Amino acid sequence: MSDSARTVEIDVRPVQRASEQAHSGADDDAPERTYRESDPTTLSIPLVTGAQAVVLEEPVAATRTIESLMISSRRAKLALLTLAVSAFAFGANEASVVAMSSDIATGLGVPVASVGLLATAFALTVVIAAIPLTLVTRRWSRRASVTGAIALWSAGVLVAANADTLAMLTTGRVVSAGAHALFWAIVAPTAASLFAPHLRARTVTAIMLGASAAGVLGTPLVSFAGTSLGWQVPYWALGGLGVLLVGASAATMPAARGTAAARSTVGDLPSGRAFARVLVVTFLATVGMSATWTYIVPFYTGVAGLPSQMLPALFALGGTLAVATTLAVGRFLTRYAVRTVLVGTAMLAAAWGLLALGQGWSAIAAQAIQAAGWAVLVSALLNWAMRHTPWRTEMGAGAYTVTMNGGAALGPLLGAAVVATAGTGALPLLSLALTLIAAGVAAGVDRRTLTLLELPRKVRTRIAARPARPLRESGLEPARRPAKPIDAAVLRRHRAEWRRRTGL
Repeated sequence: MSDSARTVEIDVRPVQRASEQAHSGADDDAPERTYRESDPTTLSIPLVTGAQAVVLEEPVAATRTIESLMISSRRAKLALLTLAVSAFAFGANEASVVAMSSDIATGLGVPVASVGLLATAFALTVVIAAIPLTLVTRRWSRRASVTGAIALWSAGVLVAANADTLAMLTTGRVVSAGAHALFWAIVAPTAASLFAPHLRARTVTAIMLGASAAGVLGTPLVSFAGTSLGWQVPYWALGGLGVLLVGASAATMPAARGTAAARSTVGDLPSGRAFARVLVVTFLATVGMSATWTYIVPFYTGVAGLPSQMLPALFALGGTLAVATTLAVGRFLTRYAVRTVLVGTAMLAAAWGLLALGQGWSAIAAQAIQAAGWAVLVSALLNWAMRHTPWRTEMGAGAYTVTMNGGAALGPLLGAAVVATAGTGALPLLSLALTLIAAGVAAGVDRRTLTLLELPRKVRTRIAARPARPLRESGLEPARRPAKPIDAAVLRRHRAEWRRRTGL
């Protein structure tokens, strides 16, 4: 066997024992284990022009407080239901401007491009407000922070419901966006703190189902009500739901201060350069997505010729496919993060190409492919980012979220410029170009990094934990005996024997 090709048998039992001890909560006061899982649990929930990132760190999801342990199982379940319904309401509100862009423009007497800028205002507010609001409320109780976020959001939605000018509608959107940023910053640890760490998957699934229902049911209902009853009616309904959620949150959330954070980790392959590549791909893809999708309703009705009555069903189709794809793609993310990103960008590029044809059938096909492709892409991007983050995972997730919302803020501005100069029909071409550039950046990952990303998780952890020792000491290469000096007479005898046999 060549020196460059070796087979190394790695015992992963210490990793398994350490993981079991961490999840059982045993020996909490002992020093940190040498062997522990280093990948955080990630979940990215696709929305109309963005995604919600949920990151729970290993080896424990959250530390429960005495107050959380004292609440009954029924109350904990009601609190989780309140968070899930809130996630539904927040997601439906975020997508409402896209779903009702033409109705809002007609009702306020402004161009559609001006309504599209509301998406920029929403995304910029999320970028600016997320970190400051999280810092301000980190010492608040779970009840105060969650109830305050829902109350502020409800106030913003009711302002939008009463709006009769674009400025007033913008004010309501900005207020609800600030609450949106705070809610999504605290919802994952809040849900995790309600139950034991081994039930983490159920809590995250409940939040995911609530947010995903916004795409499957919320956006179609908003679109239908906005077209049939007026664009302000959905905001009145969401505002009323928000008031009910404020009461439910105050009654069910534990009056406990923010729990101690789980032991933070960094990416298992930390690299500033690789992490920057992920952020570039995220930004370009999100700009391309939001540039067209912010104005998708006037494109469907004005360019593709689809009837407005068909749009709710079309949005429901996209939401359903996004949820199904998110659930199906999870098994491929850990080992094939970069390749999954390339699959997602390829699907989006195909969707933009179909949409550029401007036909009814191509628009329906583009809706289906775009929904599935965006779900694949955002799930893979978050996992890829958490693998390379050179900082603690909450910092990496924050940088990823800010980058995505920055792209969601810039996209509508570029889309408005294209609509004003070349018309709505040119939007898919802009998105196609940006998506292809993003795919090119992702395809530039070197082969060594791809190989390391595809190694099984426990193997990577065991290799990283192995102390740096020479091969001889580690037992991977047998020790060689020192060479003995050769006697000159013996050497002459061997040479003479060699000449006799060979005749030379």
